[in-house]
Amino acid sequence: MRLVAVADPNETNGAGALEAAGWSPDQWERTDSSHTAAAITGVGRAVLVPDFETLDAIQIDVVVESTGHPTIGARSALRAIRLGRHVVMVTVEADVTCGWALAREARTQGVVYSLTAGDQPGAIMELLEWSRLIGLRVVATGRGTRFYPYDDAGDPDDAFQRYGYDKNLVKRRRLNPKMYNSFRDGTKAQIEMCAVSNMTGFPPDIRGMHQPSASIHDLPALFGPRAQGGILVRDGIVDLANAVASDGTTVLPNNIEIGVWAVVRSEQSLVQDDLAFYGLPTDSSGQRAVLHRPFHLCGIETPGTIAQAALAGMSTGTPNDEPTSEVIAIAKRNLGPGDVLDGSGGRNVRGTIEHAKIVAHERLLPLGLAYGIPLTRPIKAGEAIPLNAIRVVDTVITDLRKNESR
Repeated sequence: MRLVAVADPNETNGAGALEAAGWSPDQWERTDSSHTAAAITGVGRAVLVPDFETLDAIQIDVVVESTGHPTIGARSALRAIRLGRHVVMVTVEADVTCGWALAREARTQGVVYSLTAGDQPGAIMELLEWSRLIGLRVVATGRGTRFYPYDDAGDPDDAFQRYGYDKNLVKRRRLNPKMYNSFRDGTKAQIEMCAVSNMTGFPPDIRGMHQPSASIHDLPALFGPRAQGGILVRDGIVDLANAVASDGTTVLPNNIEIGVWAVVRSEQSLVQDDLAFYGLPTDSSGQRAVLHRPFHLCGIETPGTIAQAALAGMSTGTPNDEPTSEVIAIAKRNLGPGDVLDGSGGRNVRGTIEHAKIVAHERLLPLGLAYGIPLTRPIKAGEAIPLNAIRVVDTVITDLRKNESR
């Protein structure tokens, strides 16, 4: 496996990525020319280019899309697919807005479209695949969060302060304040569970999910039917487990803040006995148990997905043909005409998961379309923003969504 190219309009960031990947300055060159890029990579050197179009003439097997911007991510992924390249989609913001259409195009072109191992959606899919392989039925699945009562109105300007990160750490790791704000205001977790929903067909039980305060051992009892003291209306859902206690301050012991989990059950009494016998946390009836992985290794595990795609034509996880859920845009504060929606991790909007059919019926604005768009009318804090509160701008995402709705 060899890195051949990095596309980034910010030369400093692109050079930093090459350096982090182990490439010394004498092993790569920067160019704006597609022809020159092909010549450089043809002799075993890597290239840094300002945009993904410059990569067209290079021999590339797999493209890792990690821009974090839904429109750019969708455009670069679609271009790669149509050039016969596998795509590992790290930009889940694009995946939850049009990933089902990109996956369908990939199948048409005979290439793989996959989310990545190491991010929570990929880690969840691996856990679910193993659960099903051994005959367990999934009641609920999700990831952990650390969500405080004040987080949903978070501002990117103070995101690092809320994390307690100093300036040296931010600079050394080239951290993005909007991304880290999206972690804390809950948007990223909503997006990632929407991605899982669209790969599994599991919807949220309610808009935004329950997100109960819970330690690992609480999960089997909480994620059971209401008739048995649980919180669920139905089986087979996506949700979150909050590491912050219900007092809004205390961090629970034995939480799963950065991990993933699945509450499972079996119809076989012997298997039910074995789940507890082998040490899995269960509910008091022994009918439900929780499988969990207490960590995820973002970026570190991506080479596994790259290899799966290139060598075996397999994905870590890919969306179904039609979306089960979408992420809608919610106003963080009272907004007026002319206020600009600033997307995931921004100051003005956050994202919340909802059933795709409800989003379509109520004509709600998907978060992936809420980037750099001014409002045309007032929206109250906490209100789901309707489509008719903006003037929709045609992009590759709107084209893909229109094609899917025909």
